Amino acid sequence: MADPSIPMARIQQYIVERCPHCAERHRFTLGFGRRAVLTFGGAAADAGLICPATGGPIVVELELRENETYLGPVDPAAGAAVTVALPEPAAAGAAVTQDGGGGERAEWQKGSRTTALDFCRTMLTTSSGAIPVYTAVLNYVGMKQISGSLSGRLSVLPMILFLLASVAFILALVPTLATVTDERGFREFRDRRLRLLDRYIWTGVTLFVTAMAFSVYVLFSALSTV
Repeated sequence: MADPSIPMARIQQYIVERCPHCAERHRFTLGFGRRAVLTFGGAAADAGLICPATGGPIVVELELRENETYLGPVDPAAGAAVTVALPEPAAAGAAVTQDGGGGERAEWQKGSRTTALDFCRTMLTTSSGAIPVYTAVLNYVGMKQISGSLSGRLSVLPMILFLLASVAFILALVPTLATVTDERGFREFRDRRLRLLDRYIWTGVTLFVTAMAFSVYVLFSALSTV
């Protein structure tokens, strides 16, 4: 069933080459909108369609784009999503689920935030551990030989960037307190939290990659003076 609160972003033609009920070729026009549930990663949707000849249910799997959800079949003349009533026996298996469902997609949505937090914990350990490793390697290759040069002045920058990356991942892991009274409030809070988490992750990754780049430059500069 199409959700009228979600604006339609695009329509797409979908062809069933051989219908399991009448063995004919059917063409459907499907509508897609902004995905109502944010996830870290892609997602797929099962679409429940109806055979025009027999009325039997046809279940197809659709690949969704980023931040997209399947709305339902579209009436090409009206240009809007229409509601298709599935037969009662098939409704449980063929109905489209947007906010939750069985199988891999439901598990992916459920574990989406956990995946992001696990990544933050790994990167926090990596970023903080990179500081003593970088210092030890720099002293080994000859820090004194580049002191006073441009490379020597820049040698402290990777440590600062690694530290800032660690701070970004720490902020991503800090719990957020909020008052949630209903399902809509929970979804809005979850969306805000995931978007904020995504910004902290990308900030931390950018700082970490930049620190790695400066580390390579400084270490190679120290090696070239040996």
